[in-house]
Amino acid sequence: MGSFEEQLKELKRLTNTAKNVDLAKALGKSPKTISNWKHRNHIPEDIFIKARELSQNGSLAPRGYLELKFYDVEVSAGHGALVEKEEESSAMVFSEKFIRQELGFNPNNIFLMPVRGDSMSPTLKNQSIVMVNRVDGFSTDGIYVFRFDGRLMVKRLQFLPNGIKVVSDNPSYEPWEVSKEDVQSADFEIIGEVVWSGQRI
Repeated sequence: MGSFEEQLKELKRLTNTAKNVDLAKALGKSPKTISNWKHRNHIPEDIFIKARELSQNGSLAPRGYLELKFYDVEVSAGHGALVEKEEESSAMVFSEKFIRQELGFNPNNIFLMPVRGDSMSPTLKNQSIVMVNRVDGFSTDGIYVFRFDGRLMVKRLQFLPNGIKVVSDNPSYEPWEVSKEDVQSADFEIIGEVVWSGQRI
């Protein structure tokens, strides 16, 4: 098909983008992925198929449906997993009406992540997919994806006068607490609230 630069130019034409970062966003990939293509001097054929679909339809999703980003990272429901990358690896399609009317959320604030571990079982099984609504903080008890001490976790959080209680739905895991000082530190960050989950039976 020509040199890498020619292939890249064709992808940008199909997706109506000018910069690599915009191309990556249109394809649901990270800019690092494009760098990897350049390093290997190869762009997978399925990327061109996706770009042609975008060119023809303007979106990969049918009318009335939305693509939700799927972040393929290790969200641990056990003891937590180090976050090394948060790369948009693919997209999943949901009904816009379901998200806006049934769940009551803005689709622009929603993304999907996998759950690893059994500490939130039976509510969230290992390998289940959670839909997360991005929030800057939290005002009610619920199940949240949060980062603490370099680890990304999904747990049930409860308000305490002096901090937060972290609870696992699996009784085999003991609850623990995050002090008010830790909550206010740079080591703690609420990513979003879990508002839906899907899993294999």
